[in-house]
Amino acid sequence: MKPSDLPTSYSRAAARALNCTRGHIGLCAIILMLMMSTLVWRQRDLVAVKLPVMEQRPPTTLDSKAPTIAGINGTLDRFWSSNGESVQDLVHWSKPKGVDKIMGLVFYGRRQSVSILDCYLKRNLAKNGGLLDGVIFVERTKDPHDLALLKKLLESESSYEKWSVEMSGDDNFSSGFGNSYDRVEDHVMYVKIDDDIVFMEDTVIPSIVKKRLEHPEYYIVSANVVNQPLLSWVHWNLGAIRPYLPEVDSEGKAMPSKQSGQKPLDWNPSNLPPWNGPEGFSLDNWEPNDTTHRWLPLDKGGKDHILDTTPIEATEYHPMGRGWTQWTIGAQEHFSFFENLWKKKLSAYKFETWDFQYERMGIQFVALLGRDINRAKPIEADDENHFSCNMPRALGRRK
Repeated sequence: MKPSDLPTSYSRAAARALNCTRGHIGLCAIILMLMMSTLVWRQRDLVAVKLPVMEQRPPTTLDSKAPTIAGINGTLDRFWSSNGESVQDLVHWSKPKGVDKIMGLVFYGRRQSVSILDCYLKRNLAKNGGLLDGVIFVERTKDPHDLALLKKLLESESSYEKWSVEMSGDDNFSSGFGNSYDRVEDHVMYVKIDDDIVFMEDTVIPSIVKKRLEHPEYYIVSANVVNQPLLSWVHWNLGAIRPYLPEVDSEGKAMPSKQSGQKPLDWNPSNLPPWNGPEGFSLDNWEPNDTTHRWLPLDKGGKDHILDTTPIEATEYHPMGRGWTQWTIGAQEHFSFFENLWKKKLSAYKFETWDFQYERMGIQFVALLGRDINRAKPIEADDENHFSCNMPRALGRRK
């Protein structure tokens, strides 16, 4: 799969992503959190890692019939560079002393997005050319349909395993997340991934793992996540967010993406028509009333500050700001991502190291050493605050 390809057919992926956006799912790696998920880019703690620009050259995959030679850590000689160069130092890179394994740690509770995430997890296994020795699914759901998919996933891959945790509430959140780390081992590097990540740029796991191991002064290193509240502001100011508004009729009502007896609308970002809603249209108190709809690009028409009329204008540099509470901001971010991905302009999200200075940051896609997790115990129910604020400050380490 090329980094410019979405994990499913474009229209289906876009529709699924949109439905998730309203649930405030994150994009991922770059990560894209839910397709409305998480975009993991190069970040370290929420700290960004400088990586090659994506649009230089598309990576080339190995011939499926060609012999492959595993490196000393089991990683195959495969493209891991965004510009098409085979990164030999990854193949021959050995885990440092004190790190026995690198494991994915997925907090599992939403089968729809995990059905997409699964392909990226398998792609990042060491035996398939990645760095992960395996993936642990932390079972955080009681839904029988969710559990049925988890069972199938475990049966599909021998490197997958499951941890069961006690949840006192009827949902995935009320009991907190502290006990999800009970079985963490000191000598393992964990790449903690939320279940709403639906896109990973090829270099994301290698970049955050190596960055963390090469910088012991960092407590936690994060990927560059799309649709993460605080980073929404960063991406906006980097110019990565494009002008989009929901497709509406002449009365300002959401236009359904599919009507009875008609051909489904095209979701391909290169084929979207310009927005043609009524003059004076406002998103204040606007709701689609559960109508699945597209978002369309605004024709700039020579006007300046075109983003001022779109949802992203309301976002702010705050972990609990409107980037978290307003689903329309997430929708605009996702359609912007689709456009940038299609045009091979993911470099728009790229930046150097970003130090959060003890501000709360999202932990949707982060690298942590097991001994640092265990050192942080007992872990409070709000694990995000614990790992991104309390522990770095207490230890005097960066994130």
